[in-house]
Amino acid sequence: MVSSFQLNMQVFFIVGAQKSGSSWLQKSLNSIEGIHCLGEGHFIDKLLMPMAQSLHEYNKMMQVVEQRVYEGKGFYGPVPDQEFMMTMRNWILSMMVRNAKVPQNSILAIGDKTPANSFHIPTLKKLFPRCRFIHLLRDGRDVAVSAYRHRNRIQAETGQTGTSLDDAAPQLLATWAGCTRAIRKAEMAGIPIHTMRYEAMLDNSAASLRGCVNHLLPQNSISDQQILAAIDANSFQVLSGGRAAGTINENSNLRRGQAGSWKDEFSPAVAEQFNPEDRELLESLGYTA
Repeated sequence: MVSSFQLNMQVFFIVGAQKSGSSWLQKSLNSIEGIHCLGEGHFIDKLLMPMAQSLHEYNKMMQVVEQRVYEGKGFYGPVPDQEFMMTMRNWILSMMVRNAKVPQNSILAIGDKTPANSFHIPTLKKLFPRCRFIHLLRDGRDVAVSAYRHRNRIQAETGQTGTSLDDAAPQLLATWAGCTRAIRKAEMAGIPIHTMRYEAMLDNSAASLRGCVNHLLPQNSISDQQILAAIDANSFQVLSGGRAAGTINENSNLRRGQAGSWKDEFSPAVAEQFNPEDRELLESLGYTA
């Protein structure tokens, strides 16, 4: 069972398209005493959703058993949704707390940064009514470049070859757009979401990280020194093993660490191939040429 203390700690989720810099934010938050953000738990897409399908099939089977075996007077009724959600909430929170590997009473906030959570914000809010969300937003064109290079690195390890960046970019941008729209839809439905831009974190890491901390813990006593220490411990140079931002390593998950890299990686004609709706989304967010 989950303790009353666990129910009172601040649960949070980082959302945003894959390759938006969420690992950087996750590690930065995780470096602040009392805040724990462990990585990608895939609790909804790989755990809750398959379990919900199994529950649906179980309830259907038990209805058949009741009618065919017990003539409408069976012993076991369907499992209520409320019971299922309570079980999943306790299980997920128990996993998060267990993997933090610290005393429970030292945890102020605990979070997860699975990119797929972007499509399941209403479900997460139903599971954890008090939870908070941080949206890490990055220029979709830079996301497309980063996702392409990441995919190429994986394909190279298995001897595969893929399409060119110019050919792949429209679909990769569409993936970013779908994720971004899902987050905006949840926000328009009334779910509070703190948006932090990747570009702003590059420009002023201290203010950006402080904004995230204050969103998670409005009444916090985390000092500016703690914020700066977390930033220093997770700078691009530190995480990349000594490279300066802009120094490319095609074999690293931290390839470049810059904003606007799409400008010298796309050919000029690529933007004309983007879906008009996706291009409009970019422009509405201020990501113009």
